[in-house]
Amino acid sequence: MHPILYRFPEWIPLLGGLPLRSFSVMVLIGVLMGAWYVGRAFKAQGINAPGAVDHLLRNALIFGFIGARILYLIIHPAAYENVVSLIAVWQGGIVSYGGFFGGAFGAWLMARAWKIPYTRLGDAGIPALLLGQVFGRIGCLLVGDDHGAPWDGPWAITFTAQEGGLIPPDLLGVPLHPSQIYLSLMNLIIVLILVAISRRRRFDGQVFAWGLILYALGRFLVEMTRGDDVARGIYGAFSTSQWVSVGTMVIGITMLLKLRGGTVTEGCTPPSGAAAGATTG
Repeated sequence: MHPILYRFPEWIPLLGGLPLRSFSVMVLIGVLMGAWYVGRAFKAQGINAPGAVDHLLRNALIFGFIGARILYLIIHPAAYENVVSLIAVWQGGIVSYGGFFGGAFGAWLMARAWKIPYTRLGDAGIPALLLGQVFGRIGCLLVGDDHGAPWDGPWAITFTAQEGGLIPPDLLGVPLHPSQIYLSLMNLIIVLILVAISRRRRFDGQVFAWGLILYALGRFLVEMTRGDDVARGIYGAFSTSQWVSVGTMVIGITMLLKLRGGTVTEGCTPPSGAAAGATTG
């Protein structure tokens, strides 16, 4: 666990004394990798209009962070203080599934503006999202977030006390499931599968639907190894993410059955101004 990678020297204006946090660095790497993938996927789909990648990323990031914060507040209503706290992601407390659906809403807004079938945009976007999570989950490992349950198996990991670490004191030095590593590897495997599917894509939404199905299945199973029950919320037999996974899988299967008779579309219609190289909100 290395929550703080570097602390800027005091003599540096504005940044002096501030920490460079490992989670932030890994999230940034994830965003950059996701942007790289989306750019390649757009070219493969014939979406070459200037500003398309920027528009999708901006919408997905803004609404993704808001969605992640809102779902956290739903699970932990005591964290709500005022209207500002609804979007105060800088205060911590976010849930990845909320970011998933918030980002999906942002992508839907772009699809409407650019006159692109939403399912087609999802074919490019969901592998990029999961690729970003490969690195984001490593960030969780480095800060001790989303930790696993006690486990004395061959893959067990232990955490020591570190400034900025999120592991509860009673779990320091206790062998735990490496749930963060499970999630990172899970995302990587799904990305590789989706890349293979995308190369043989037969209809818009095929990659999107399989991404929903595979992620929901994998997330449901990995949740069984988690040990942060208070943080993620337990309702009945399942955690919040497991319940959402069930719904996500139903959506993915329904999409696959409904769309499988469709075709692959090409091109897009940028909103006014975007064709000249401007990005739109």
